[in-house]
Order: sequence, then structure tokens, then C-alpha cells
Amino acid sequence: MTHDATLHIKLDRATDAKLKKLAYSREMSKGQLVRDAIVACYQMLPDELPVFQRQAFSAYQGGFISLGKLAKVMGMHVLEMRRWLDERGIVPPTGYKDEDVAHA
Repeated sequence: MTHDATLHIKLDRATDAKLKKLAYSREMSKGQLVRDAIVACYQMLPDELPVFQRQAFSAYQGGFISLGKLAKVMGMHVLEMRRWLDERGIVPPTGYKDEDVAHA
């Protein structure tokens, strides 16, 4: 990956430790984790997300993963994820279909 700019930020030790732990659990560098978080927060359209986030987004829309799981993949808190979806007019998937009522 080529970089067009470099950003230096200072973190407190607790935040740095949390980032290290999360990066380790996702098998990626802290830098990639932060880049993905920035992309997730500031992308205008879901189609512009990185592939693994688009896949998670599609799985969420299909009802295969929860909002919490989607938020984790996107690097957001669940409430931030809800706001992100609301800002883009994305309606959460329903838990049942009309034909499911007949089987209840």
C-alpha cells in the first residue's frame, strides 16, 4: 500500500494497549486498524468500503449477522454504527418475513 500522507497522533497508554489488543485479535497492525476505522467513519457510501467491511455489511443486510457484529467489523461502537446507518438511510433488516407468521 502506498501512502500519500503521514499522520502522527499521541495516545494515552490505556488507548494504545486497547488498540494493540484489538489489532492482535484481528491479525492486523495498529496502523491498519486506525486506517480502517477512519475509512469506516468517513465513507459516504457503503459501496466504497473495504471488501471485508462490504461483506459484513451485506451479511448484516441479509440478516446473517447482528448489528453488534457489524459494528465490530466496522471498528465502531454499536451506537455509532446505528448513527452511521441512519445517516445513510439504511433500514435495519427485520427479524421475520410475512410468511413466517403462518408458521408461528
